Amino acid sequence: MLRRTYLGLEIYQQGLRAVAVQRQGKKIALVGGQALELAETFLHPGYNQPNISQPEMFIDAVKKLLTPLAKSDKRIAVALPDRCGQLFLLDLETPFKNRAEGVEIIRWRLRDLLPDKSNQVALDFQVLDEKESGQKKILAAVINQEVLSQYEGLLEQAGYAAAVVDFHSLALYNAYHTKIDLGRDFILIGVDGCQLSIMIFVNQALNFFRLRQVKLEPQQIFQEISRSLVKYRNEQPTFDRLVVHLHSDWPNREELFTAVDSVFDQEVQWLLSPVSKLMNGHQLNFPGAEANGMAAALGVAERLLQRVTI
Repeated sequence: MLRRTYLGLEIYQQGLRAVAVQRQGKKIALVGGQALELAETFLHPGYNQPNISQPEMFIDAVKKLLTPLAKSDKRIAVALPDRCGQLFLLDLETPFKNRAEGVEIIRWRLRDLLPDKSNQVALDFQVLDEKESGQKKILAAVINQEVLSQYEGLLEQAGYAAAVVDFHSLALYNAYHTKIDLGRDFILIGVDGCQLSIMIFVNQALNFFRLRQVKLEPQQIFQEISRSLVKYRNEQPTFDRLVVHLHSDWPNREELFTAVDSVFDQEVQWLLSPVSKLMNGHQLNFPGAEANGMAAALGVAERLLQRVTI
């Protein structure tokens, strides 16, 4: 039986990661994945100008990575570096009739936080919570249209169409929450390479987000988490009851786990790779990476699968 393959591609500072999944009945099956390291100079994640400094190398790398996985499927989901865009948590009282109107209302609301040419910013949003009064809690994601167009254009030159575009941290959350009961109120800490992300969920809705660039030093992780959470901890009386989950792609994680554990007054829950939960006991090789590093690529691949109706 022929099954459609759904591809997830993560673009990150040190290279590319990709996974392929298929729908098998009501379940999702992982059918392949691999990673490819590139010179760090190929990518300069940022908000104000195109990120990829070596387009031809990027195109060749995408072809090399995805060709063995793609078969005839050319639509892909992409996780971009968090630093190439921005996330905003907003409380919105103005009603809107449709998504297009919602985008314009949010664009106006963010007018003082976005560049002068705000019409050149691509913006999308998700309603996290809505009260009976009509007030909505919104998660808005923005990216410079020139930055987005470069990613989409180079992927098209490589032969692929980006049907879903997300940021790394959101893709990471998507990979875990579909397979693991993280709880209703929890903290998700991601340490991937030199990036630290902190996401706090209340009633399963994102309530706090911080992103930091760090060195590969557990002590700095401890310091950055502590500094980032000082105000939130003091303002939230139930903070110490939040379950804390930790994800990392670091090869040696024992010292990191100890450092994060020291920030909180409880034992941190170490997250095992969501990729391993789809292996069903089978051994799958991920050339160039271990399973934990494939989480964000899996998260966007599943978003594409969930979005497409067969």
